[in-house]
Amino acid sequence: MEETLALRQLAERKARNIGVHFEYCFLSQVENWRQRYENEADLQFGGIFTVSASDHTGTSAMQNLGSHLLAMHAFALPQSGIDEIRCAYETRDQRLIWLDSREKRIETVDFFNSKEPIIQRFLAQFESSMDGAAFRLDLKFALRVNEELEGLRNNVASKVTPGGENS
Repeated sequence: MEETLALRQLAERKARNIGVHFEYCFLSQVENWRQRYENEADLQFGGIFTVSASDHTGTSAMQNLGSHLLAMHAFALPQSGIDEIRCAYETRDQRLIWLDSREKRIETVDFFNSKEPIIQRFLAQFESSMDGAAFRLDLKFALRVNEELEGLRNNVASKVTPGGENS
């Protein structure tokens, strides 16, 4: 975290922009949730991000995959609670997020086979930040996601996925 803060300060001194590749935040339904539910306080966010591939990076599934789920949460629904986050390697491929309200599922997005141009949207927004527009997925945002990830790690003891990690 100290390295990230130092990098952020250096970027500010050099008038440079740094973005973090949380491209799933640019799914149209995530943006829709951000607009539709921004004032809703009783919502619960959940997600599953599992891949059939093995871990070839040495990074935990929660850090590698879960950070994307938590980024979508922080981007679209930061005021909502977190119901469940499940991540794992070497299991059935799944990419799914949901939104519950009072024990009832109100929205689900399966983005496993999404054909949306999320990387193009990410790049377009990042490039516009070079002209002074705000870019929301900066290092400050990444630090918030990491803090949320650390909070989950510290509070999780109940939900363990077979062959995976704590959710």
